[in-house]
Amino acid sequence: MDDPPASGRIPFVGDRIVVRYRLGSATPADWRGDPAAALSDVTGVLRDDGDPLVVERDGARESIPRSAVTSIRLLSRVTVRNSEIRAVEAAAAAAWPGVESAMVSGWLLRAGGGFTRRANSAVPLEFGADTDGTAIAAMRGWYAARGLPTMIALPERLIPAGHISGRPASGEVQMLVRDVDGFLVDAAQVSVQLTDTPTTAWLHAYRGPDVDVEVAAAVVAGSQGPVTLASIDESGDPVSIGRATVTESPDGTRWLGLTALWTSPTRRRERLAGAIMGRLVDWGAEHGAQRIYVQVEADNRLAGNWYRGLGFGLHHTYRYVEI
Repeated sequence: MDDPPASGRIPFVGDRIVVRYRLGSATPADWRGDPAAALSDVTGVLRDDGDPLVVERDGARESIPRSAVTSIRLLSRVTVRNSEIRAVEAAAAAAWPGVESAMVSGWLLRAGGGFTRRANSAVPLEFGADTDGTAIAAMRGWYAARGLPTMIALPERLIPAGHISGRPASGEVQMLVRDVDGFLVDAAQVSVQLTDTPTTAWLHAYRGPDVDVEVAAAVVAGSQGPVTLASIDESGDPVSIGRATVTESPDGTRWLGLTALWTSPTRRRERLAGAIMGRLVDWGAEHGAQRIYVQVEADNRLAGNWYRGLGFGLHHTYRYVEI
């Protein structure tokens, strides 16, 4: 889509959405059968984001001219409870815990020498995580003692609107999920190496030549469950990499977390990323993983479309705020 919907969140093909539109001769009839209605809506899966929009509802495809659309609301692939958001976030936090952590007023605080937002932010994992002045002061003190800003990861719906304010530190990040069973990816037939600890070349591929290798290695190799690092090497240098962990959420689900996926710009469209993902999913299955999550910036259209083409769907979103 060229223009953002009224919600500000642009859906991808494969997302479940609600399209609100003006009724007319070229639009679907009002599902309520109200002859006086001027507006109606369709809830379903976006199958074509051109003009007209094509939304699949209950097995039938509805076409809606772009000129008739008044708003589009992006939904999770399936109905998701707040407890399920906490569960996935707990598994993801266990997969990227930094080098030290602490629980403060229902928040998991993580520190990793400033390497990545994920390893240096607080996330609300307990029901009713406090947002009062005492809790905020305690978090600020903990991070200040480590020479770090107080970064908060805010999953949607877990903290009431307006209870946390601060400087935005990221755009919207989408948590996409799918089952391990049935995973298929178009992959190059190349050798993928797995290791428990990152090499300097792997870290340079992930974060550039100026990365603090000692700090980054400690963060990347850290996990509260099995962890592996994948690479496709040529002449001793990685041309594609990825990281996988298997951690368990409080509801007992074993989650395969895929992060640090990167392919050299000069080697893209060679299905190397598919080879990395395929090997990591196989590794996750060997370690008992049942479901997979990936985290992607909402404005990364290339990655967002690719993951959805692999069967991933939106579970929830989050963003970072510095307080």
